[in-house]
Formats: sequence, structure tokens, C-alpha cells
Amino acid sequence: MTTSAPHPTYVILGSGGHTAEMCRLTQALLQQTDIEQTEKYQPIRLILANSDSTSERQFRQIMPQAAQSAEIAKVPRSRNVGQSWLSSIFTSLWALLWSCYLVWRDRPQLILCNGPGTCVPFCYAAYLWRLLGRLPSHSRIVFVESFCRVETLSLSGRLLLPLADLFVVHWPALATRYVDKKNVRYFGRIL
Repeated sequence: MTTSAPHPTYVILGSGGHTAEMCRLTQALLQQTDIEQTEKYQPIRLILANSDSTSERQFRQIMPQAAQSAEIAKVPRSRNVGQSWLSSIFTSLWALLWSCYLVWRDRPQLILCNGPGTCVPFCYAAYLWRLLGRLPSHSRIVFVESFCRVETLSLSGRLLLPLADLFVVHWPALATRYVDKKNVRYFGRIL
């Protein structure tokens, strides 16, 4: 990607419910009434694990127009279901290296994610490159906790809470629990 190209929006897909939620969030982002605001988030780059065989298909079914123009990046998974914690150290480091490369190359303006483990290395890579001045100052990390998290944060949420620019929760009890965190927001029902 050349430096004159616009900085993409990363939409990180997980499997199952994560992808369904992310499709709804992406639809809301792209269906704003202000065309200029909608174009601001283009191009969209979908990020999904290379072992995820359903998320791309699900995204294409729910959002066919957005899927036509979206670029897709398949990346190593940080941890596979059932994988030992010891071996996940190495796969997570590999996923972080990939993430660092892609974030360095693309310099995304927005990383929109909602909890799959695939998003964690991307958010840490973006945070690192922003600290080092590689990302544009307006780039943002937005984490939307899964709708099913009513009382506690997911593991991804706990890992990303300190570095997300905006951390959205769906339940008032969860927002109250993290009232001391300036980046946590409850907007009511958004999905």
C-alpha cells in the first residue's frame, strides 16, 4: 500500500457470535446518514484468523455490498481452542509479529473489534506503533465487549481495557463496575 492511499479501517472478525455482532456494528458504521462520515472509514480491511472458515462467508452473506469492496487479511491465530497455555505463548508471539507487520504497513485509522482472540495482538501492535509515532495521531482502537458479557469482562476485554481509546459495554451493571475507567462507555442497546 502506498503512503498516498487512505488509511484503512480494520474490522476484526472472530467466529460465531463475534462475527454476527461485528457485522451489525460495521453496518451501523457504514450506514450513517452523512456520506462524508461513511467514506471516512473506507477502505475496510477484514482481519480474520487463517483457520477461520466461516467468518468471511458470514460477512459476505450479511453485508454483500461492503464485502465486495473490503480487502481480506488472513492472519495466524493467537491461540486455538484447546491449545495448551505453554504452546500458546509461541503462537501468540507469531500472531503479534504478523500484527506488527500489517499495522506498520497499513497504518489503520481505526481498529474495530469485539473480543475474538485474534484482535488482541492487533490492538497491542497498534498501541505500540502509536507510541513510537508510526500511526496517525487520529488512529483509534475501539473495543466493543460482546453483548453476552453482562457482569464481567472477557479475557480479551481485560487485556485491552488499558489501551483501548473507547471501550463499549452493553450492560449498565458492567459500566458501573468500571466507572473509574475513562474509556468505558455504555450507550444503551447498540446491537
